[in-house]
Amino acid sequence: MKNIIVNVPNMKTLIKPAPGFMKKELADYKLDIVALCGFGCLYCSSNMGNYLRIHQHEFLAETESQTGKVMRPVDNPSLMFVWPNVVKQLETELASKAKSFGQGKTLVFSMLTDGFSPYLVKEGITKRILELIVDKTSFRIRVLTKNATVGSKQWVRFFAKHKDRFIIGLSTGSLDDKWSRRIELGTSTPSARFKALRALQEAKIPTFGMLCPVFPNMLQDESLEKMLELVNPELVEHIWAEPYNDRINWRIVRDSFPVGSDSYNWFTNVYEHKQVDVWSAYSTDMYKRLRIHAQDHGWLPKLKYLLYEDRINSRDAKQFRGLKGVLLQSKPRDDGKSQNPHLAKLQ
Repeated sequence: MKNIIVNVPNMKTLIKPAPGFMKKELADYKLDIVALCGFGCLYCSSNMGNYLRIHQHEFLAETESQTGKVMRPVDNPSLMFVWPNVVKQLETELASKAKSFGQGKTLVFSMLTDGFSPYLVKEGITKRILELIVDKTSFRIRVLTKNATVGSKQWVRFFAKHKDRFIIGLSTGSLDDKWSRRIELGTSTPSARFKALRALQEAKIPTFGMLCPVFPNMLQDESLEKMLELVNPELVEHIWAEPYNDRINWRIVRDSFPVGSDSYNWFTNVYEHKQVDVWSAYSTDMYKRLRIHAQDHGWLPKLKYLLYEDRINSRDAKQFRGLKGVLLQSKPRDDGKSQNPHLAKLQ
């Protein structure tokens, strides 16, 4: 997928605290180096997020001015919003920081976008940014991407030189390369991502699993367990997993499946017909299968199941007894417990 590049004004500060990812136990700080990345994942929640929403009119005007066309990300997934002076800005930002900045903390690269978007890699921006973080700070850098280039010889050599500073993960929620090409536009295929993860692991570079979101059809057979085997639980530091949550773009995801198929009907039942119990059963079944695999293969301490728990019903809540490996993500009550009364009893 060839990107349509539109330059937009830089964000004022690049390295920022990441409370959302802190709650997920993924990172303390975040660094995005582009406003809208080069991958057109049609289920992406970032495209509906506050940053693009706040700047939507400004970015729409820049797009029309630079391309002569009126386009929004939802209209054209190849659209990419680029900060043109991002390397210089980061250099300036870090010039006032001591080398100890980030000591004992994790910085995610990236949180809302993909810092390994092909344009950024080709232009050398990705490498220069990572070199700056390595040279000028003390962060541990959590790379989160859908680009299998991180498993290429060039990048493996780079990470190997700084293996005490990096941990790499490739986000994947499906095993279907054909489906991925329809819904994750421009990304590497799932099979390529797992191959890249294996290359990193063979080079003894720290890695983590990121199964987010795991789509419902992954539970129709043994696909979830197969995906876990491809992640190699014994070699990663942790495995994060998350069910598909309600998003504005659920219809786009539904329509990527054949009309009348189990997956198509699942999205219709859950989001159009509001059958909350169907979602509760799906997210609970996913957790049970993750936990069983983890228990049977000795990696339960590595499990990080991200659960927005509002719609878990009383019947399914019993399956979360002990909350082993579960990180509740919905806004808690004032006393810190879940607003879901069934899960609050388990805390």
